[in-house]
Amino acid sequence: MHITLIFDYLNKRIPGGPGGVAYDTVEGLKKNHARLEKEDIHVHILSSEGTKFHSDFETDEKYGNISIEYFKRLKPTVFLADLNYFYRIKKQKKTTDLIHSHIINGAVAGTLLQIPTVFTLHGIYWKEKYFTQDFSSRFASESNIIRFRYLSSRLKKIFAISPYVIHELDEFLPGVHRNTKVIENPVSDIFFKLEKQETEGLLVFPGVITSRKNQIGLIQALALLKKDAMKFHCVLPGPVADYGYFNELQGIIKKYGLEGDVTIPGSVPFEHLLGLYSHASIMVLTSLQETAPMVISEAMATGTPVIASQISGIPYMVSTGNSGFLIDPQSPRDVANRVAILLDDKSLRKKYGEESRRIAASRWKSEVIVNNQLNEYRLPE
Repeated sequence: MHITLIFDYLNKRIPGGPGGVAYDTVEGLKKNHARLEKEDIHVHILSSEGTKFHSDFETDEKYGNISIEYFKRLKPTVFLADLNYFYRIKKQKKTTDLIHSHIINGAVAGTLLQIPTVFTLHGIYWKEKYFTQDFSSRFASESNIIRFRYLSSRLKKIFAISPYVIHELDEFLPGVHRNTKVIENPVSDIFFKLEKQETEGLLVFPGVITSRKNQIGLIQALALLKKDAMKFHCVLPGPVADYGYFNELQGIIKKYGLEGDVTIPGSVPFEHLLGLYSHASIMVLTSLQETAPMVISEAMATGTPVIASQISGIPYMVSTGNSGFLIDPQSPRDVANRVAILLDDKSLRKKYGEESRRIAASRWKSEVIVNNQLNEYRLPE
């Protein structure tokens, strides 16, 4: 069986997002390599990352059933990605039994070429569009909604990264969920092997700076904690996606006199992010919309308790009184109260951290997730 796997893969781990999922999936493939050989499964990865050349190929003698083809991304991506993937996939049509795409453009190309196609839906396009600010982002969201409507009746299967996705699919396109299987995102061993060296009072909120992530909600909660003389320092690592929102965030930090209590370092190297997870007392996420945030599964794998919004797919990952707390992201007092409980109780943090790591190991180990994917690749005739 020859599978073409499409996602933005680099041969090094990067912070979160699609690139993180890609790296952790390939790690899982390598851990399942004995199964690939036994069942004669060959995986060819298509990635528009990792090269400045028209095409670049990579193979590893140790993992002969896995090959990687890097190719150059054409810009503007929103207009040319479908054509780019169509061209790449067409060259391999005769030798491809199945396409598994994590990128909607690749899934569209696969179905147009009438190759059996599986698609992993990472984002809820029809929800996320309400948080886009600039014209290009709104256009991309609307384009993806149109693409997904086209795909919905043509895909062999949809992989949902959370049960929440199935619920949203059922509301958006009733009946589509019948071809949907929950396959959660994998987490690399890098996180499970990380040694916890907690710095008391360190709060970490990794994520793109944008209104959807609602960093302002956390800052408003921190203002209440400072008023109550709580000791803390908060780090918000992540790229700025919306400079208008970023300026508003900085203004609110200044308004509450939190300049010395909050650090916004921008995008950070992966090693820096690992250091933050290692030292964090708590990982906090006050987002207004999410699917299955990698930062939650990553933090839990490192043994870090999580405080996160009781919205979308998050309650399928975090449970109050078990691995952390669920909060109302639009209630600064609720956020502040939950953060204060954990900051005040080291033994509770340790308990929740240990349970977080146990849950993560039982659900998100890369070899387990990829083994489940391989099971689903066997499509009915």
